[in-house]
Amino acid sequence: MGNIGNFVSIFINGERIEAEDGKTILEVALANGIYIPNLCYHPNVSPAPGKQAISAVYRGETRIEGKEGEYEGCGLCLVSADGEIVKACIYKVRDGLKVETESEEVKTQRRRNLSKILANHPHVCITCSYREGCDRIQCTFGYPVEERCCDLFPKCELRYVAEYIGVPEDTPKYVFADLPVVEEKMYRWNWNYCIGCLRCIRGCEEVREAKALAFTIADGIVVGRTAPSDKESGCKYCGVCVEICPTGVVRDLKVKASNKWRDSIVAKQLPQLRELTPLTAEEVEKVPQKSGVYRIYDENMELVYIKGTPNLRDELRNDIDKGEYFDYEEYEMYTMRESELIQEFLQKHGRMPKYNDELEDLF
Repeated sequence: MGNIGNFVSIFINGERIEAEDGKTILEVALANGIYIPNLCYHPNVSPAPGKQAISAVYRGETRIEGKEGEYEGCGLCLVSADGEIVKACIYKVRDGLKVETESEEVKTQRRRNLSKILANHPHVCITCSYREGCDRIQCTFGYPVEERCCDLFPKCELRYVAEYIGVPEDTPKYVFADLPVVEEKMYRWNWNYCIGCLRCIRGCEEVREAKALAFTIADGIVVGRTAPSDKESGCKYCGVCVEICPTGVVRDLKVKASNKWRDSIVAKQLPQLRELTPLTAEEVEKVPQKSGVYRIYDENMELVYIKGTPNLRDELRNDIDKGEYFDYEEYEMYTMRESELIQEFLQKHGRMPKYNDELEDLF
């Protein structure tokens, strides 16, 4: 089929889609509910590949000399387009284009690129089997704080993407680089968490029309200020950098100030980490009135409640305000199964789930 006005027909994983001509594969896929992993991409700013480096940046008073060059992108949105491996964030659709998002070659290259990112970012929490429900205070395995992820972990975009792609077993161990932690008038920059995605730079330039941030190439991508201080760099204290950062690099020192620039930053579409069901009245009515055990999760998909019951549907109706998602299993000996699941959680985390705070829940 040819063009229909300003639209073209493409195929993603065999599904025929009418796409606006000039859009990228990534934009079209996400708009049609097809997730392609991505990190340097953000809907508020232009694509990252091709962004130009400058000769030096600052992290506090430290000037970091580098070289100019072109940013290649994170390489996580790779797809196969008519048999060619391309970056979905910059590749434009055309009529008849056939896209495969989950071929083995694509997944292998994504994992390879993810491994490079994680080699320079704390990731023991991402790979830890006890991460679900961890209190983020006491590490079961004794990893030092500097090797762990930051307190943004429950909502960390890198964490979601890494779990979707899968962390390769041969990913290098993270070695703490002791990079600068810079406190300014409004923000705290912990450069140990930077993955060089350039989203803060593009947000600063394109959303706020400032040039307070930039990057240079010095043994990798190095992001920083364009001058030694926030004021000298031309920072407008809008907070766009905080909103758009996918990890925990830049955080507010003071109470978050709402403004039109900050409020304009939209939330990105993230992969669902588990097959969970939204905890809504409509979904609860689909649950059988049989004995079993259900688990409730909060907005970050962290487990907060485990309950065994002779009637799954009726009990879930009573607990609909405890979280955002749930799953369940039919189980005739539901009391025993509830105890097993709670004991398993307790052994992993040294505490009960948030809402299982009564002793009788153990039995």
